[in-house]
Amino acid sequence: MTHAIQDTGSFRDPLSRVFVSDDVILRGFTALGKADLDAVWSKKSIQDALESGKLISCEMVNPTDVGLGQPWVAAMKHPKIPVVSYPYEWTFSMLKEAALLQLDLTRTALADGVGVKDATPYNVQFIGSRPQFIDAGSFEVRKSSDPWYGYRQFCELFLYPLMLQSYLGVQYQPFLRGSVNGVSPDTMRKLLPRKILKPRTGRLTHVVLHAMAQDRFSASKVEVKKEAANAGMNASVLDATLRKLTKLVQSLTLKDSESTWSEYSDRAHYVESSLDEKDRFVRDAVASKHRSQVWDIGCNDGRFSRIAAAHADYVVAMDADPLVIDRLYQTLRNEKNEKILPLYVDLADTGGGIGWRGTERTGLFSRGKPEVVLYLAVIHHLALTYNVPLAAQLDLLRDITPELVIEMPHIDDPMVKTLLRNKREGIHDDFNLETFEKLLGERFDVRSKMLLAGGTRTIFHVTRRA
Repeated sequence: MTHAIQDTGSFRDPLSRVFVSDDVILRGFTALGKADLDAVWSKKSIQDALESGKLISCEMVNPTDVGLGQPWVAAMKHPKIPVVSYPYEWTFSMLKEAALLQLDLTRTALADGVGVKDATPYNVQFIGSRPQFIDAGSFEVRKSSDPWYGYRQFCELFLYPLMLQSYLGVQYQPFLRGSVNGVSPDTMRKLLPRKILKPRTGRLTHVVLHAMAQDRFSASKVEVKKEAANAGMNASVLDATLRKLTKLVQSLTLKDSESTWSEYSDRAHYVESSLDEKDRFVRDAVASKHRSQVWDIGCNDGRFSRIAAAHADYVVAMDADPLVIDRLYQTLRNEKNEKILPLYVDLADTGGGIGWRGTERTGLFSRGKPEVVLYLAVIHHLALTYNVPLAAQLDLLRDITPELVIEMPHIDDPMVKTLLRNKREGIHDDFNLETFEKLLGERFDVRSKMLLAGGTRTIFHVTRRA
């Protein structure tokens, strides 16, 4: 391999490291990591996971052939994920599916004498609507008395966030975006009220007793391995724990039935002919040539994402309403759709990277390169609700995409009137078509535009100016 490789900075596993090279991902293993790999990789549980697609495709390669030097004595090559996503961008159903995948792989590996040393959702990625485990370095030789080392991580990053939303109706995404390590047992004990104490809820076992155990271990010199061995922590005990956790996660449901936008679509403000025009305009724009990646920002039920998917390899469908995205995910999952990735993204508060030095988990705009962005029925919500200026939105779009399909509601549009109803007079005087077209023309060249039949919205197809 003659080209350079890029170190992703993934350092939390001391036995392996991930590197990016052209259209593949490389994983280097130290001598200790290779020893685990040699011992477990031919096991039936691993091979079954590879064959089913639950585990990402892995090809053994010579580390020197792919540009890896010391201390890497073995290497794997993986296909690149079209767009990397993180658990705080997933909906409840997505996190739940990822949790069940983690438990399934851990349990089947356990039956094969293989340990899974961690249990973080960052080891799972979605290929469209299909979850896939991507960390080949997680598998290791298991000693008969070993505990499940990933239990605390599973609780903090999978179970507790799901409990928060299922039992309390509290969105977990801000917690996960606020901490790369998730929700601690002690924090969860304080958040989850005592009335949720029935055994079936898991509060007593996985929250209260877990927090007490953590307090005990952190305040003493207790050796977890020794304690586990003395307690008879064998494979059958761990399997029973994993079975109960699986049943608990399966029982957790999303209680929310509606949200701000779940029963709403801007399409309510279109006459039918106007919506048909919009469909044709979007189709003509994205079908002018085949695209590698399209982003649909403000996708709602995914109508235009589906149009784009017919002319693209991959579509990322984003919306600021997690319930809307959860419904879209469930529909795509039932279809086994692997071309459209649904994500919960609030563009007004996407945030940068998190973790070590803010670069361990990078920001959204560094994780994908859309050739076209659909920005339909979005600009007025950000401008009038969150006071994000038109110019700032257009600057962002110019920076992330060479081509754009954007819709601008006029000042007399019914939804614009609704959003302005309780605003101070004069504060949004710059929100008008004339100002928008001037700002747009400074950043993009207009290829085509159309006044939709309702007469209150204009849609544009533009390309970035050189």
